[in-house]
Amino acid sequence: MVKRTHEMGKAGLSIPAVLKENKLLTPFRFFQAKRDWPQIIGKQIAKYSYIKDVDKNCVIIGVLNPVWMNQLFMYSQEIQKKLNDYIGEDFVQSVRFVRSGKKPAPVVYETLEGEEESDYPRGRIRDVVLSDDYVQMVRQETCHLPERIRGKMAALRFAQEKRRLSMEAEGFRHCPRCGRWLAKGETICLLCRLEDRQHKKKLVHDLLIQMPWLSLDQFVHEIGAVRSDRLYVELYNEVRRDCIYKLIERIHYDSDTPEDDLFLALFITRKTPVELPDDYVRNLANRYRKKE
Repeated sequence: MVKRTHEMGKAGLSIPAVLKENKLLTPFRFFQAKRDWPQIIGKQIAKYSYIKDVDKNCVIIGVLNPVWMNQLFMYSQEIQKKLNDYIGEDFVQSVRFVRSGKKPAPVVYETLEGEEESDYPRGRIRDVVLSDDYVQMVRQETCHLPERIRGKMAALRFAQEKRRLSMEAEGFRHCPRCGRWLAKGETICLLCRLEDRQHKKKLVHDLLIQMPWLSLDQFVHEIGAVRSDRLYVELYNEVRRDCIYKLIERIHYDSDTPEDDLFLALFITRKTPVELPDDYVRNLANRYRKKE
C-alpha cells in the first residue's frame, strides 16, 4: 500500500520511491543507462557500441565492427562495474558483445539535435574540389575494371579523397602508428592506447603470477616504474583483483586445486609461501566454498 503523508512536494522527488516500492527502479535505471551510454563508457567508445538488450542479468552490447569487439572484450569487467555503479546496485552479472552493423535510430528523448559530430569536418565534403591530376590517376587505375562497377569504384575513391582533404583542412591528423584519424587533442588513437595498456597489463600479470606476494612498492621496483605512474598502480590493483575473483570463483564451485588455494592466500595476504601454514591456506579457501 502506498504511504500517504498529506504533504505537498515536488512530484519528481517521489518518483524514485514509487518505482522502488513497485520493483521498477532498477529497470528504469537500466533504461537510463541505455540513454546515457556515452557518459558511462566515454564518447569515443560509444560511437562504435551501444546497449542492445538485457537478458536477465547479462547486458548485451552491440558493437559496430570486430576490431572494437576484441578491444571491448578485454574490458568486460570494467564495463560491468561502470554499469553497476551507474545503476546503483550489482544488477549486471555479465556482459556479452554481439556484432551489429549499425546503431538503432536515436529515440526522441535522447537529443533534439541528433548525435554530436564534433569529430567530423564542419564544411560540406561534397564541395571539395579534387585536382585534375588525381581525377586522371583514378580514371586510369579503374579503367581495367568491368564497366558495371568502374564508375562506382571511381566515385568511392573520389569520396575518400574529398573526406581526407576536408579533414586535414580542419586540422585532423592520422595516428602515427596505425593511420586512423585522430580525435582532436589526441596524439595516438584510442585503439593504439588500448593496445599499449593491454600489453602493459600482460607484463603486470606475468610478474604477479610469478610473485603474487609483491606489495605495491615492491612491484613498481621490480617492473622498473615509479609509484607516481598511475597506469601501473591501476594495473597492479586491477590484475590482483581479477586474479582474486577468478580464484574465488573456482573455489566456490569446487573446481579448485591446492595450488589455487595457495595463490588466493598469497594474493590476499601478500605473504610469501613460507609464511603461510597449510591450515591457514585451507581455512581461508573454505570461507569461499559454496555452502550446501
